[in-house]
Amino acid sequence: MSLSDPMTIARPEAGSRQGRFARLNARRLLGLAVVGLLAASTAGCFQPMYAQTVPGTDGGTLAQTFDDIEVVFVQGRVGNEVRNDLIFGLTGGAGNPVGVPYKLVVNVKEATSSSAVVNSVTGLPEVEIVRVDVGWQLFDNANPKVPLTTGNGFGTASLDSGYQRFARARAIRDAQNRSATMAAEMIRGQLASYFLSRAPKS
Repeated sequence: MSLSDPMTIARPEAGSRQGRFARLNARRLLGLAVVGLLAASTAGCFQPMYAQTVPGTDGGTLAQTFDDIEVVFVQGRVGNEVRNDLIFGLTGGAGNPVGVPYKLVVNVKEATSSSAVVNSVTGLPEVEIVRVDVGWQLFDNANPKVPLTTGNGFGTASLDSGYQRFARARAIRDAQNRSATMAAEMIRGQLASYFLSRAPKS
């Protein structure tokens, strides 16, 4: 082959199968490059859940504000269950803080009632409802006499009525625990709304 001969390298034709694959691979590589550039440019811009800035906390996030709430001791098994769920929900398992700016006081009441569904043979209720009601007050330790805000949370759970005393007692206990968790989650949401509502209006 002389220098004047045309190039003999095989190239895929525009409409051939190889040509379509080549264009498809090029588009994929371009898409991956764009995604990589976007990821690099936005690195560090994402914030975790509850990361909204809360006014009056030197730019702290809502999660950091939750870490500044001490949940006071509550009497009773169900009350202690609500308290433990609140501590875990507010701190993510870090434990109840001490000597922090805020204090949360809760008052827990629980009740068990029978539903209107009655067994036609025995005349006994087939379903029972467990309800846990929690009234709460949030205090600033700088002024512990007047609450900053108050609210109420509740949780309900149902259980099948059993005929064995110990099985029924265990089922009621489990329903109380589920209701306590629901009430604690509701209170955490109410506290989040309170702190976020303190943001200045734009």
